Amino acid sequence: MADLSKYLPLSQRPVGDESRVSSDWGPQIAATLLATADLLDGLSPEQWEAPSLCADWRVRDVAGHLVWRLGSSNRELLRSAGRAWLAGRFLNPNRAIDAVSRAAALTEPSELIASLRRIAADRTAGIGRQGVTELTEAVVHGFDLAHPLGLALTVDPTAAGAVALGRAQRASTPVKAVLRRRTLVASDALWRVGRGPDYRSTAEDIVLFLFGRAGLTPAPPAAPTVPEDLTDPV
Repeated sequence: MADLSKYLPLSQRPVGDESRVSSDWGPQIAATLLATADLLDGLSPEQWEAPSLCADWRVRDVAGHLVWRLGSSNRELLRSAGRAWLAGRFLNPNRAIDAVSRAAALTEPSELIASLRRIAADRTAGIGRQGVTELTEAVVHGFDLAHPLGLALTVDPTAAGAVALGRAQRASTPVKAVLRRRTLVASDALWRVGRGPDYRSTAEDIVLFLFGRAGLTPAPPAAPTVPEDLTDPV
């Protein structure tokens, strides 16, 4: 299984040689956004309006959030969220984020797709924020819009593992209770989080569970290995 501890912040990682540690997730962010854009490019108008795994957000709203959250500079993020907060007199800052994301989602689907591809190109070129926070946004929200449509989103296994491990450090109390009693093993990604007896599921299902989006679905049992001397000759 992959040792994902090297992707934790310094304070949470075992002390050792840091020379090969990098916080640059630009290539993985770009790949996830491109996969999301490709997925969106094949949706029908009805699918764009379908509910996502984000409460009260359509697939369109999630796409708008990704464009705003990952396509804006730090200054633009603060400015737009601040304007929404003042205009709506929201007590909860998350309401301002909701308003900005919904506003971004009013753009035509083709423009949202083009924006995601442009943001991906920027990350490939080293432009913009490229930390694990941005990786988490891309991976989790990509799953948020793909999963309820029954569509598969291709995510780099190491990227999904880093997102899962980071979330495990600050998960909700019920999720942490599970992680104290079970080791969640990604059957399709060669990483694990938690302790205790193994519970196998897909990387996508584990990530969504850790973020409170959905329950865990057990992975099918692995196919038995047939000894070489029992196989038919070629």
